[in-house]
Amino acid sequence: MIDQIFFAILLPLPIIVAIAALFYIVRAWRTSTPQLRRSRVFAAVWLGMAASILYFCRERVRGWTGFDVGSITIFMIASAGLLVLIAVAIGLHAAIGRSTRGVPLCPRCWYDMGGVEPRHDGGVVCPECGTRLVKSSDLLHRKRVPLLIAVAVAFQLAGQLSYQMIRADHGGAQNFVPTTVLIAGMFSLPPDSIIGPPSPFDFSTLVGRLANNRSADWQKEWAIGKAVGAIGEARNVEAISRAATILGRCQYEGEIPLEAWKSAVRLLCDQNSSSSGEAFSYLAECYVRARSEPDRSGRLSFATDPARCDLELRSLVPALLKRHSRSSVRTPEWWASLRLLALAGDAAEPVVPFLEERILFEESDSGRAYAGAVLAMLSPVLPDASDAALRSLVSLPDIEQPRVLNAIARYVEPSAELLPLFRALSETGEPRLETAGAVALLGGAATRCEGAERLIRVLRNQTEYWFPDLASVYWPVTRSPDDGASTILIVFLQELAMTSTPAVRVEAMGYLANIARDVDSRSAEILAFLDLVGTERNPDMAERARAFAADVRTSRSAHPVPRKVAIIR
Repeated sequence: MIDQIFFAILLPLPIIVAIAALFYIVRAWRTSTPQLRRSRVFAAVWLGMAASILYFCRERVRGWTGFDVGSITIFMIASAGLLVLIAVAIGLHAAIGRSTRGVPLCPRCWYDMGGVEPRHDGGVVCPECGTRLVKSSDLLHRKRVPLLIAVAVAFQLAGQLSYQMIRADHGGAQNFVPTTVLIAGMFSLPPDSIIGPPSPFDFSTLVGRLANNRSADWQKEWAIGKAVGAIGEARNVEAISRAATILGRCQYEGEIPLEAWKSAVRLLCDQNSSSSGEAFSYLAECYVRARSEPDRSGRLSFATDPARCDLELRSLVPALLKRHSRSSVRTPEWWASLRLLALAGDAAEPVVPFLEERILFEESDSGRAYAGAVLAMLSPVLPDASDAALRSLVSLPDIEQPRVLNAIARYVEPSAELLPLFRALSETGEPRLETAGAVALLGGAATRCEGAERLIRVLRNQTEYWFPDLASVYWPVTRSPDDGASTILIVFLQELAMTSTPAVRVEAMGYLANIARDVDSRSAEILAFLDLVGTERNPDMAERARAFAADVRTSRSAHPVPRKVAIIR
């Protein structure tokens, strides 16, 4: 609050000092004495420079004065404003001077001109210094104090130093580089000056200024134009990384030619660069948004025109596999390469043995489980992926097997020879394995009701001893929400929401709300149930139910705003 008050005080200072500069320009224009004209012109130039510096520094500080920046910064802002105010006051007083009180004095040496006779043209000459004065009114001009002007300049420089110290503390020397210079050297300046971490407080790098609206519209258009041109040229990895990152952070919604996009993606895949992950993810998202219908319940999307995507991506599959092999599991670029491979269709068949190999040699168990889950996700477009996902269960530890089985339940139609194995898993007595086996049975159309009954039995047993794994109900319901198995599972969740312990009741209502939010055909009945629970006598449960119902209605009435990306044409 204090820093905002001081900043509000600083707002009119450039205007006040600029008005004073205009005043002295007018006085200099109306003065015929050369010495006085030079003095007033000097005062006007000094005040004009002071106004320019004040305006420049005020605009630089404006970006972060509204945030909690600490007591040291508040003190520096206060001291800078106070010093500048003192400098302006002293400077104006020194420039205006003190009155001669009616005594005619030489404006240069202050000699008493009371007894000096005027010349024939009306002017006078100072006998002390020889200054020629055209008009006698110039003898009554106010005295100036050069020492005070020097003091005013010193105070002003001290105030500006405080400003610069604040700027340097918040962004380093990079804050002093104009945005136009950064755009001109977008592909030649050091990377740290162009791209910084995503942050609303980044006003030092070029991308931070463009993304956080700290640049003019023409500067943003210029930078985007250079970035699109760099992708079209595909000169090197560094240039493409910078260009794609700038387009992503600036939410570019234009078009990128397909051939230029393919050249840029191929270059990013062929050359290993640790700084290109964000750029690669953005370019992949551009293509996915243009060629697929997003799946709300999964990480992978599938092509609206498989033949077209197969033709466009077939030549990129080897490069995408190379990029995927260098990426860590679950990173954005790892998912980005998989999303492109999912659109490539049959051409991406080599990814199946690659993921199977990764399951065997990946260091972390969770990474191996995610590789197996991805195989299940790819099964709609790659037939061999479903069998590979089922084979991956053998090499995974018990704690990670449910992750793969949940993916199998959503995407894979289990074969007949595996059904006895899943039935045996659902009766082992181990909670995780029992849940995984029942969920796997829910993946087949012919065994969904059987899987639902087994899953309910497993969850009832869990409820008697510990907290049940209700997350295992969500995915089977969203896969086929309108069949009998989904109805059985929803009724079971409603039963828990009415009769179980308070913690389980809240958990069950939460998953019911998630289903109502994501499944259109089930939202009305679940909202009616939540409204019913909202009228019961238990005030805590009633309040929770009303909150869940309000959240579902709000989320369903709000239209999701997708991230703005370019379109591949």
